[in-house]
Amino acid sequence: MTSFLSRLMSFAGRHWLRLLIIVGALVLLSDKQVNFNLRLGAPSPAKTVVPNGRTEPAGGGSPEQNSEKPILTESEPVSDPVVRAPEKAGFLERFNLFGSDKPDKYDELTRREEQVIAAFIRRFSNVAQAEQEKFGIPASITLANALLHGQAGEAPAARSYLNYFALGCHDEWSGSTGRVAGQCVRAYENAWTSFRDHSLYITSDKYSALTQFSETDYRRWAAGLEELGFNDSDELAEQLLRTIDKFQLFRFD
Repeated sequence: MTSFLSRLMSFAGRHWLRLLIIVGALVLLSDKQVNFNLRLGAPSPAKTVVPNGRTEPAGGGSPEQNSEKPILTESEPVSDPVVRAPEKAGFLERFNLFGSDKPDKYDELTRREEQVIAAFIRRFSNVAQAEQEKFGIPASITLANALLHGQAGEAPAARSYLNYFALGCHDEWSGSTGRVAGQCVRAYENAWTSFRDHSLYITSDKYSALTQFSETDYRRWAAGLEELGFNDSDELAEQLLRTIDKFQLFRFD
């Protein structure tokens, strides 16, 4: 207990100004909300009306409403007669004083052991170069994509199903499948099959436009993958380029 209090006091001492700003802002916002409700006679926002007429605690929602968007699948249009205003970000989210607690794929990757990442690059650099020769995809892009989406082989889909690129199931996919976090992902019999499927995937259908770029122009390939929505990854181009630069993957192109 004494150790916990010591750490708490130390944290407060380092961040006393931010804590003071937060407390003051919360008090101010609370007073404004109370005055606003009193003037308009608004009920307490304890419950939210949902489309089927039921009520539920504010900020809640059913598991279906809070579930993540499936990998590489298009969500079906939802008929919702109730129009609701978008929720405003909270005070801490708007000012982001302490930063986001959800790291992106690049941050997750750089938290892994350097030996694991180096071993992954050594293992698959020749495969990536062979795919570049056959499909014209920069080897650096293939390796960076595998590092980010497969987390150097440590991501659940990579460990369980040898899916190093987090490719999801589609209507046209007739191969083996598995499930990760409730989502359907492609399952492969070996690592090479995963890399070959990735090459076929990003050089066909809507991704075929990428083949107009040079096999060494990894910057355009990165921008194109983001623009075309590969794996619905936010800021994918920036993360790919940071990965390529950090681990000097361009040397394999």
